[in-house]
Amino acid sequence: MSGVVRLDAQGTANRMKHDMARKKYQNGNTLRNHPMVTVLSYFIFQGMRYMTSGERWFKISLTLIATLLLKLAGLHILLALIVGHALNFVTNGQLPVMMRYVVSDVGLTREKVRIALTKMQTTAPRFGIIDILIYGSFSRHVMKSTSDLDLRFQHRPGVLPSLLAYCYATYIRIWANLNFIPIDVYCFTEAEFLDRMREDEIPALMFSSQEMCTKYPDAQDPILALEKNAALP
Repeated sequence: MSGVVRLDAQGTANRMKHDMARKKYQNGNTLRNHPMVTVLSYFIFQGMRYMTSGERWFKISLTLIATLLLKLAGLHILLALIVGHALNFVTNGQLPVMMRYVVSDVGLTREKVRIALTKMQTTAPRFGIIDILIYGSFSRHVMKSTSDLDLRFQHRPGVLPSLLAYCYATYIRIWANLNFIPIDVYCFTEAEFLDRMREDEIPALMFSSQEMCTKYPDAQDPILALEKNAALP
């Protein structure tokens, strides 16, 4: 009898621990998904947590250059750093992507996606982009007006090709901000960078590079994938 009591007590304790962990997890999510926390996270980190080390240093360098110019213009160094970081955020940040966590609808449409795809298809090769992979809700055919366009730019290794690719990613972010198209874009050279992506997502390949076609033999065509996103207005 005492053994049964001990088992019941242990079971109750385990359930209490489970309930406490579940509540803590939910509260953590609630705090993390609060609009103010989302804005602060985007402002402070600007997506750098998900970048390769090279792109991360490129992003930091833009802030430092802006800070130096503002300091030379007469601003206090701390104020120059804050303003420089803010300028980097406004120009090279992914503002429409952030807004989808703050407002209920960012207004993504089929036409906007088509314009973005055409823009990258005609401009990316000039910057040495080998391939563009499209993941997320687009590749799962569940894209809606509240979604974003989840992109990965593959470029050649080396300092100059990398800098060229980072400049292109910056250009696309600025262009997307001006057109209020939520684009989430990062650069990479090694295919291992893609291992962090969801396993159930088969990306669409814009240029179908040999390496990406080998990695994703069932890769989708972007135009056909766009047509399959029936919920996109």
